[in-house]
Amino acid sequence: MVLTTTPARGRTRLLVLLVVGTVGLLAACGSTSSDGPAESSAPDAATLEGTSWRVVSVVDEAGRTTEVPDEVTATATFEDGTVSGTGGCNRWSAPYEIAGTSLTVGEAASTMMACPGAPGEVEAAFLGALPRVSGWAAGDDGLTLLDASGGTVLALTEQASTALTGTTWVATMVDNGRGAAAGVVAGSEVTAEFDDEGRVAGSSGCNQYTARYTLEGESLEVGALAGTRRACADAEVTDQESAFLRAMERSTVARVEADRLELRDDEGALQVSFVARP
Repeated sequence: MVLTTTPARGRTRLLVLLVVGTVGLLAACGSTSSDGPAESSAPDAATLEGTSWRVVSVVDEAGRTTEVPDEVTATATFEDGTVSGTGGCNRWSAPYEIAGTSLTVGEAASTMMACPGAPGEVEAAFLGALPRVSGWAAGDDGLTLLDASGGTVLALTEQASTALTGTTWVATMVDNGRGAAAGVVAGSEVTAEFDDEGRVAGSSGCNQYTARYTLEGESLEVGALAGTRRACADAEVTDQESAFLRAMERSTVARVEADRLELRDDEGALQVSFVARP
């Protein structure tokens, strides 16, 4: 059999085919690489840290969900290896470690004020859930703390703080003077309004009061209280009024978280908790 193509021309055609084939292969590889899914990166810890989070619900080991009532505030702020906040009535803190989406919370320490009713129930459920946390996820709907199987342990939402001054604060709990925080007597209202001139005033239950105050950071000093002296029709309101005024004088810390204000003494015990009037 006789070939009609010269050797030189055959080599030329072979070289062209090899070059075209190589370019096509490289283009195909490049296309596959650029069109493939982007490598996912771990969430930024800054999303979790430095934000004040308010607890919305707690899920126990049996999968039962406890919704946190509007009148109870439970919070968590992650900062420099320590997470802290209010459990519902007491202040708490614990060490934590974070690596990507992994999160562990160490043993929590807290103040020891008795918390009857919903605040105590929320606090027990919230702090009891923390040892089960092993991961986290953040999205548009807030922060979710997860267990080892990826199930929800705690659901939290980001909270912005209300200004202390220029707000009418309505008391929700008052230290009764016996080591416990008690809810405000039904039908009564206890308030506080801090102005920019260093004066706080409001209703103590059935009388009006006023005092001078100073605030540096969260350090609070309330001066001598003055007020009206009208007799209260209800003995419970009378007792509450006396307890409130004593609690105001003992308060040395003022902390605002979202629409909640807590006044505490030197030992961290809750004296009065307030919610901002809408």
